[in-house]
Amino acid sequence: MQTIICKDYEEMSLRTAAMVADIIRRTLDALISFPGGDTPLGMVREFVRMVNEGELDISRAKFVMLDEWVGLNVADEGSCAYFLKTNLFGALQHPFADVFQFDGKTGDVGAMLRAHDAFITRNGGLTVSVLGIGMNGHLGFNEDGVDFSMRSHMTLLSDTTKRVMGKYFGGRDLPLTHGVTQGVAQIMEAKHVFVIANGEKKADIVARAINGPVDNAVPASVIQNHPNGCFVLDEGAAAKL
Repeated sequence: MQTIICKDYEEMSLRTAAMVADIIRRTLDALISFPGGDTPLGMVREFVRMVNEGELDISRAKFVMLDEWVGLNVADEGSCAYFLKTNLFGALQHPFADVFQFDGKTGDVGAMLRAHDAFITRNGGLTVSVLGIGMNGHLGFNEDGVDFSMRSHMTLLSDTTKRVMGKYFGGRDLPLTHGVTQGVAQIMEAKHVFVIANGEKKADIVARAINGPVDNAVPASVIQNHPNGCFVLDEGAAAKL
């Protein structure tokens, strides 16, 4: 596992996008996954710029969603699908070859999860996974206490996640209790994994994930065991390393 410390959020975003782009150039039919939220926004915008300006060809690459709130879909502002539609898919002038998106309003969550798992398997597993880290160390919706052997699954949202989720919905508290997500097993099978974090508010959990024991109490700690795992941090998030 590697740790890269950047000067600020902009450098973290640009560096991560550049590393992802280099992997796609070497693996044209790559399967990639990005998270939603504030942390990856700069990285996603730089990725879009590279594609739109002809610096990166994604015509053979595929994309699979990391996670989604159960009860929301692409029509709901604040959903993961809405973030991707607005900042990635809707901004790209040249699309991915194929995309799998979660629909948190589906009437058959089990079938959707089986299709998600099958999509990843059919495309040879993840080539590159970019992840944020939650305040409890979660990756996607792999909350504290998660079974590391799980694949695509539905999970009960932790109290920590429910406390902070209002930032995605303009401060509103929505009655959301579950999420769907890639499992830790699928993430650990990815050829390359980048965990990005910025700001001093993440410093404590980042330090536990990197320097603490590998334990499902801090799911992101499992990245210590990934041969091509990398934490990309700004100085604030790295302050307690």
